[in-house]
Amino acid sequence: MPLFETISIDTERVRQLARDHWDVEVGECLKSAQNHTFIANKNDSERFILRVTPDPNNKRLDSTELEVALLDYLHKNQLPVCRAIPSSITSKSVVHFESLILCLFTYATGEPVVYTDWTWMTNKDIVIGLGHWFARLHKLTRCFVQEQPDLAARARHWTTLHDGVLAGVEVDERDKATVTDPTHFGIIHGDVNPSNYFWDPAVMMPCMFDWDQLQQSWFLYDLSAPIWGVVSLERGGSPIDRSPVPQANPQLYTAWLLEGYESEEGIKPVDRDALQRMNYQLNIQWQNSANL
Repeated sequence: MPLFETISIDTERVRQLARDHWDVEVGECLKSAQNHTFIANKNDSERFILRVTPDPNNKRLDSTELEVALLDYLHKNQLPVCRAIPSSITSKSVVHFESLILCLFTYATGEPVVYTDWTWMTNKDIVIGLGHWFARLHKLTRCFVQEQPDLAARARHWTTLHDGVLAGVEVDERDKATVTDPTHFGIIHGDVNPSNYFWDPAVMMPCMFDWDQLQQSWFLYDLSAPIWGVVSLERGGSPIDRSPVPQANPQLYTAWLLEGYESEEGIKPVDRDALQRMNYQLNIQWQNSANL
């Protein structure tokens, strides 16, 4: 059974909807999975990303409306993200047409990350900058939950993503005890990896996109995602040809990431043991579940 169900869409209908609501021309399809992601252009000078989510069972509208509201909040608070553009017809950032949900996002600032040059994990400034970004995200999502609790409550619980494949994952009792503590558990991105951000040297932080796995989970689980990417390279080699990646150093990467994270005002020191549990318990179980 595939982890992601890809539902086909009428691309020409999508093109017309994009013209009507945003006056953009839809181009190449960049990716098709649970969502269909397209490049979009306006006047040959502005680039955008159009995301189309087939939602035949009406399960995704609430979480998508939360996503675009949070992105707007993060953008207004100077965190580098790709916010959604309101429709010129409805003035809303989510277009719901029949069984489709459409969102048009600003194009990321900065430079694309070249995964296999490995600088995303070997350049100290980039890793520290990602740590800064994480810290600011987690502070802002805590504020968002306090200011808009009803909207924040729409965030999907981490056990419900991917049709509940994670529902059976075992959680350490020490981590179960922190679920009700908003300093430990809240709204996270859920999928921070080099394919989901550009590096923006102008602000020395990444500009993050692909927020469709926004979820309620541990903040340390959020932090563990990019670390696990380095662990996977160290253990399994390059995903392209399985050749060794000697640059993969999870210990050094973690030290740099936490240096950036903990240097932000208002951030408490990270519990290293808890972070280790997120890496070597939740991520391993998630990987095993995804490979079933």
